[in-house]
Amino acid sequence: MSKQDAFAEAVFFFEGSEITVEMHFAEFEALLDRSKAMLPLAASVARGAYVVVGTGLAVRGLVCFQLRFDEDGHADPGFSVPLRHLVRNAGAGPDVGCGPINLASRRQCSVSWHAMNLWEPEGEGEASSLRVIQRAAWRNRIGLKLSPPDADGGDALLGNTSLKDTPLDDAPLAEPSREMAAPEPRRAPSPRAIKPAPADHKIDQAFGEEGRVSLSHLIQQHNQNLDGLARKHRGDLEQQQQTYLDQISGCRDEIQRLKGLLRHEQNRNRRLQQLLRGEVGP
Repeated sequence: MSKQDAFAEAVFFFEGSEITVEMHFAEFEALLDRSKAMLPLAASVARGAYVVVGTGLAVRGLVCFQLRFDEDGHADPGFSVPLRHLVRNAGAGPDVGCGPINLASRRQCSVSWHAMNLWEPEGEGEASSLRVIQRAAWRNRIGLKLSPPDADGGDALLGNTSLKDTPLDDAPLAEPSREMAAPEPRRAPSPRAIKPAPADHKIDQAFGEEGRVSLSHLIQQHNQNLDGLARKHRGDLEQQQQTYLDQISGCRDEIQRLKGLLRHEQNRNRRLQQLLRGEVGP
């Protein structure tokens, strides 16, 4: 099996214009299951990048997503962006060094209601976010190892444009050449024989087993997220208001104390003036 038959998945997180957290996709799934915390991202809305790399660790597909972390570094349990679905159906993106990539971002999202949970790559030239991602993939600090697509559903991940059918040097992932010689026929793995990954299970929950969108589920999930945010902000507001009221009460007490001291000094000064004029006895 050639190197063109292999791919790997990774997730990178940005802080500003630089990548500060890198992990395997399995580690990211552990974050979503809340079995792992990420303290460097605590109390933030982090910009993440789901990356599919192929031969030579060249970026082949990319989803720019946002993920909220609480104060303890746990990922938002309501996160439901179907990363694999989006990269599988993404449009053509720019060339970041090894040919055009599949790119899903806020301006280019195949599922419109997920666009609000994505972000748009920034910068130009070597300073662009996409170039930063490609350089991180080449450095491979987390030790990514390419795996055959048939080993864990890679053909399904990349749709009809799998790494087997699209050599890296001949055609981009998003738009394979129609003039390319057809590969030898092969038997596709049975859908029932492939055990769905945790991320695929989340996709099925959101879209249904047949790929149909469950609008009622999305609305219910959106309302639950709004209710949770409203309760949190309401509690923060009430706590802040109570703090201000306590401060105001303390200031009023201090003002009354100072007024009492002022009256005392005024009376003392008036009596001293009367003594000087001889109007009263000592």
